[in-house]
Amino acid sequence: MDLYQIRQNLALGKTLDQLSLRVTDYARVSTDHKEQKKSLQNQIEHFKDYILSNPNWTYIEGYVDAGITGTSDIKRDQFMKMIEDAKQDKFDLIITKEISRFSRNTLDSIKYTRELLKDGVAVLFVNDNINTALPDSELRLTIMASMAQDEIRRLSERVKFGMNRAMEKGEILGNNHLYGYQKNKVTKNLEQIPAEAEVVKYIYELYGIREYSLSKISKILKQRHIQTKENKNFCVSTLSRMIENPKYKGYYCARKSEIVDYMTKKVKYFKNTEWIVYENKQKIPPIVSEELWKRANRRLEERKEAFAKRKKTKKIYKNRYLYSAKIFCKNDQSIFHRREFRKIGKEGSWLCSTYLKEGKKICDSPNLRENELNEILKDIIEKWELNVLEVIPLLMENYSKMENRKEENQKVRELKKREAKILSKKEKLLDLSLEKLISNREFQRKNESLSQEEKKIKERLKRIENQGMDKDLLIKKIEEELKTEEIWNEIISSVLEKIVVSKIENQKDKVLLEIYFNYRESKNQNLNRTYNFPRGYDTKGTRRYQMTYQVNCFYK
Repeated sequence: MDLYQIRQNLALGKTLDQLSLRVTDYARVSTDHKEQKKSLQNQIEHFKDYILSNPNWTYIEGYVDAGITGTSDIKRDQFMKMIEDAKQDKFDLIITKEISRFSRNTLDSIKYTRELLKDGVAVLFVNDNINTALPDSELRLTIMASMAQDEIRRLSERVKFGMNRAMEKGEILGNNHLYGYQKNKVTKNLEQIPAEAEVVKYIYELYGIREYSLSKISKILKQRHIQTKENKNFCVSTLSRMIENPKYKGYYCARKSEIVDYMTKKVKYFKNTEWIVYENKQKIPPIVSEELWKRANRRLEERKEAFAKRKKTKKIYKNRYLYSAKIFCKNDQSIFHRREFRKIGKEGSWLCSTYLKEGKKICDSPNLRENELNEILKDIIEKWELNVLEVIPLLMENYSKMENRKEENQKVRELKKREAKILSKKEKLLDLSLEKLISNREFQRKNESLSQEEKKIKERLKRIENQGMDKDLLIKKIEEELKTEEIWNEIISSVLEKIVVSKIENQKDKVLLEIYFNYRESKNQNLNRTYNFPRGYDTKGTRRYQMTYQVNCFYK
């Protein structure tokens, strides 16, 4: 029965029970606690019995989300499946307990009920007595959904208030999953778990004294089949957090993070200097000595600073070369790095980063000569029969900036200095007027003059911002330099998206290049071909051999 017929029947005084409908149900609880699981089972059984007891209704298997918050729709797989099934016309009516089970966000409640109505499906909120098939349902739904949303806001604030009071009293929060400890249900203090405490000591010893890396410690623990409380392997981030945690040296620690917004669940993580930390060995018996804890953390901080420095340097040089961050190994998706071979005139070669770190046994991906890549790409692009008008859109922005930026910056600096002087004069003029040292007429005349000058400067700044190199001049400039290495590199950089490298099986000295372009030229797209390059140099003891590249091109 479609929505129009349902509404027509309801207008005649019939109830939903009297209509021939295909009916399903939706149930959800927000935690995995035993009590809530029982509640969920009760919901499922109740709605199934309710639907089957009506001879006019056809039962459609229900949808259930367990242990998932109502503030997030994306994570509710069954809810989203139900929305998709509604589009496939699998049922006419959804029964659910209340609006807070459906969504605690007012906008989402209205959004999804409207979407369902559009697909011909009504929703019956049993406890709230709202049937979206009725014309006045949206007003009542908005009011009830707003109340449900406000309830979760107030609940969030109460929880936050309670946690802050607990921190003020020095109560230990959470820690059910803190490795090495368990919370005493009576005293609420932490107690060591001997076997886990020994592992914690071992981790601190390996890192702080033996100076093993976190990744190496992770491998050692994995080899010994030592896992976290959640039966997962100790990863580097987990080990880092353990070493940073002051509880292991017998210190109270709280306020590491805070939920900023209860709807988005956005979390603000505080720096360790902002944590609430103080010694409390009575409630938290230490597993490691304070000296070992400090030693491990001093090393951790030094390594973090070194990593940040390397990362910054890496970012600076990311686009240093033409093929930086554009060549990838097909075996493991590792990026290729550039190396220079001094004995052959500092010629550039590109090698897989895994090969460079682990050696040929782990990755036998071939190395690429930069001059050979240049020839391949130049040959492909020449086959496109590009003319200067096609090249300009690729180069206009970068090239015009390169030509004009220096001159423009000088003009802008001069104009902004003049603008600042005018503003200063206007302020002084206003002070003179307020102190009655000049007449109002004199103030207005001089202020108007300064304002006109200021307006002209702003207009000139805007023109400089909008103008680029004259297009005819730019075309002429590019035509003159089109065959230079600099311009060719600019063209390659503009059109090349990535190159994926692999060996051709059972064919020595043959390499497959899958080249992806972000440019489409309509005349000739079938440019897949093979290139042969002789390698070796006319130096004593150097043997020549052939390197063959099979190239497959892919276009935007």
